[in-house]
Amino acid sequence: MAIIHNGFVKKKYRDSFKDTGLNDTDITTTKMYKGVKSMWEHLGFQNDDSDNPNNSFYWQNIIPKDFNYFNLSGIETNDVDIDDDIGVSTGIKTPRQSYVEISINDESEQVWDGDYYYPVLPKLNTFGMFEQDVNVETTYGSASLAPITNLDESSSDLILNIDFDQTTTDDLVDKTDLSEIHYNQDFQVSLDDDLRLTTDTLIIPDGIEKNNSEQAF
Repeated sequence: MAIIHNGFVKKKYRDSFKDTGLNDTDITTTKMYKGVKSMWEHLGFQNDDSDNPNNSFYWQNIIPKDFNYFNLSGIETNDVDIDDDIGVSTGIKTPRQSYVEISINDESEQVWDGDYYYPVLPKLNTFGMFEQDVNVETTYGSASLAPITNLDESSSDLILNIDFDQTTTDDLVDKTDLSEIHYNQDFQVSLDDDLRLTTDTLIIPDGIEKNNSEQAF
């Protein structure tokens, strides 16, 4: 959750799209808008406060990927050393081992180190349990309002919205009804008997993944 993209492409994802070096890539929503749509709007935030890097609510003010619960204020660890002598002289001896004690202060604000803000989580109680359910609608923008994940977005600025809820790529449609979708694949060409270009490749439509857990979002 720390980054949207780090600028590097793994080798197994190379060469999917011509001249891009990408391969085996899932595509979820594909949209085009008139004008400019800011990132805070795409992510479902209510106003542009989250678009200011100097504001703690800035959309990119997310904890680094190596953070864990111990980076919250009020949560500490203490090493507890135990003497190996268990005080018996006969029978099987099972030495006690030193351990790490976790202390949670449920009176603390439990904010992230380094003034990071996201994700916004409920407090942990002294037993390490969330005091409330995690609200995915408010932890980072709003999933129901975010155009980036809203398949049924309605906007006057939307000029292309491809519907991937189809069986094959031949069935792709633009929900705005402004464009016709033609799915192109690589193919080989040759000359026919009249010296005209013709396609030598049998074009077979690709299937579209229907399982949400296998899709990009």
